[in-house]
Amino acid sequence: MGTNKKELIRGLKYELAALPLLLIAPILITIGFKAIKLQNNYLWIVVGITLAISAIILGFLGIRIILNAFFNSK
Repeated sequence: MGTNKKELIRGLKYELAALPLLLIAPILITIGFKAIKLQNNYLWIVVGITLAISAIILGFLGIRIILNAFFNSK
């Protein structure tokens, strides 16, 4: 039972794509809450929540692909 290296690399690419989103999304959400207080502007919080959701989806997809690369029996 070997590891499918192409699938492993693909899963790691998904995880590497999710990493910056995991760092940027909370910052944008914080900026968005401050913008709501000061200017009644909802743009930053919508962008932050969208990035957070996409980071979660990319993270789960990456973990699923990595686990399939390790444990898929062909």
